[in-house]
Amino acid sequence: MSDIGKKTAAVDEIRAVIEDWAGAMREKDARRVHAHGSEDCIVFSLAPPLKETAAGAEGLEQWFSTWKGPLGYRLQELEISAGGDVAFATALTHLSGEKQDGEKAALWFRQTLGLKRTEKGWKIAHQHESVPFYMDGSFKAAIDLDPTSEVDWQAPSRPPMAGVIAYLNVQDANATAEFYGRAFGAKEEDRKYAEDGKRLIHCHLTINGGALMLNDPFPEHGMPYAAPQGIVLHLVVDDADFWWKRAVAAGAEVTMPLEVAFWGDYYGQLRDPFGISWAIVAPVKKD
Repeated sequence: MSDIGKKTAAVDEIRAVIEDWAGAMREKDARRVHAHGSEDCIVFSLAPPLKETAAGAEGLEQWFSTWKGPLGYRLQELEISAGGDVAFATALTHLSGEKQDGEKAALWFRQTLGLKRTEKGWKIAHQHESVPFYMDGSFKAAIDLDPTSEVDWQAPSRPPMAGVIAYLNVQDANATAEFYGRAFGAKEEDRKYAEDGKRLIHCHLTINGGALMLNDPFPEHGMPYAAPQGIVLHLVVDDADFWWKRAVAAGAEVTMPLEVAFWGDYYGQLRDPFGISWAIVAPVKKD
């Protein structure tokens, strides 16, 4: 067989391996996915840490368990280059599905696979996944892109968020965010789940025009839960009565009645079910 024929045959073999590997991802068959990797496979995945080895299928099975039903896992623009016993493949990959908590996810990311020929056939020895970041100072991952997206490099950068932003480590970030929606009209801007699919590593809310960030405790990374003390989040609003009644109706506890304070503001304090104190503040209306 000529060199061209050997390369063509190798590419066909590799394509079949990758297609079966992607099919195993769709079916959430961790054992089959793992079987396509070499024993020394290195993985640079979207999730932390920066680098890991594909030592077994247990971690993948745990991740699969965070999804309902089969996964959407599709490779587009797959290109394979093979030479001797080494090959590389690149593709744009679409991941979609529904998490166990009902959240629906869909994103495109870039994927590179390094393969090597073994006695058992072609095996994936290197897996690299990545998404681009918006270079506007926000460092936000560009998970809203798709293969047809175009970037306007002349568009002005989004301004950074102003002021000091509170970042709360709460016992249940998901429940906290839902409560803040009912009590304070919070609008969710973004959320990111940890690898366990349950805890939030980041939740960005907007309340009264300002940003508030939440995350769950991660004691294994030096971020255990500690009961909040000595912190009050102030909401300076036009209609204090409206904000107060809505929060109390949602379940906030009154710790200081809403009344005209000695310094002249219409002021009161509440405690939410997660131990965070809030102040509702408004200027006293003059007749």
